[in-house]
Amino acid sequence: MSRLARPPSEAEVQPWETEDDLADGDLGYGLGRRPGAVFQAQVSQLSTPSKRSDGKNFSPLPLPGKGEERRASFQSSRHKSLQDTCPKESGPSYYGRQSSSDSNSELSNAELKQRLHDTLEEVEILKTELEASQRQLEGKEEALKILQSMAIFGKATSHTQVVLQKTMEQKRSLEKEVNALQWEIEFDQNRFKSIEESWTQKYDRLNCENAVLQEALNMKTEEIKMLKSENALLNQQYLEALAMLEVKQQMVAQENICHDKSGFTEVSSLEVTILPGTQNYRKLVPT
Repeated sequence: MSRLARPPSEAEVQPWETEDDLADGDLGYGLGRRPGAVFQAQVSQLSTPSKRSDGKNFSPLPLPGKGEERRASFQSSRHKSLQDTCPKESGPSYYGRQSSSDSNSELSNAELKQRLHDTLEEVEILKTELEASQRQLEGKEEALKILQSMAIFGKATSHTQVVLQKTMEQKRSLEKEVNALQWEIEFDQNRFKSIEESWTQKYDRLNCENAVLQEALNMKTEEIKMLKSENALLNQQYLEALAMLEVKQQMVAQENICHDKSGFTEVSSLEVTILPGTQNYRKLVPT
């Protein structure tokens, strides 16, 4: 006995109904129905967005990623649910139409449950992807912070290198100045040393000359002392001899003494210039 199929209700057909059966390739079999067969859904009806009765387009929920596989699994599950929910027709055609209506309602419920299940799965997948994207975004933010810190560190390092280079240049210039000053100091020390040596030699030579002059002075002093003693002795003898002469002879002798005194005075003045500081040079001249 062939199975009788009842047209689906408005609630069942509304999500997937079309204005024209021929628009989706129906060649007289109806919306997936054949005479004496159960309701069969085509893949084109599931994948092609349909129009609502009010003229607005209606499309099922988008399934991002693996859409074709989900549609195939949905259609296979729908066929299985149809085969499971449609009992074999063993009674009159009235009971066959009633069982077809029940199976269509159960099919609609199973379809909605399957779609709800798929939607929940998609929501979970999207949640997982969102969490992964958030973690990836956080990782990128951390990497950006690290790159920014590295850039700041690089700028600080470049500034430090510039300062270090300037410091090294200043150090080189200071070393050159120190070397120049050290060379000048060594040159001045050598010059001062040569001057000191020359003055030391002059001092030693003057000391030697002074010692020679001091010795000559001592000899002259001794000689003068001897001459003084001789002069004193001669003066005493002269006075004694003058006392024994007469008056006329004393006058002649005094005149001779005056002439001798002038010559002796010249000699004594020369000796005084040779021996400065001699306080007793007047003793050489008889009074």
